[in-house]
Amino acid sequence: MDWAFTNIMDLKALKRPLKLFIGWMMFIVGIITAPIPLPIGQIVALIGLSILVSESHWVKIKVQKLRRRMPIIGRHLQLIHPHMPNFLKKVIEDTDPIHLGE
Repeated sequence: MDWAFTNIMDLKALKRPLKLFIGWMMFIVGIITAPIPLPIGQIVALIGLSILVSESHWVKIKVQKLRRRMPIIGRHLQLIHPHMPNFLKKVIEDTDPIHLGE
């Protein structure tokens, strides 16, 4: 019984680093493949970014600061917000610079 409990704890300890690794890999691969005419690179990068924002407070703060420095990005995100899937809506809402402390 103890073995099963420690095994579950090991899996929980690996969950966040694994998500961060997958998020960074998807984001990097998405950025690299973004120039391809098909929108696959953008989709992969957005999925990777959504994973990173959900798992890393540092990434969330950096995206909020980027959106504050470049308000045109925020305006475009607010325009496309209603048409996005739920996981991307959450990223747009979570990275809104309004939530960034001074």
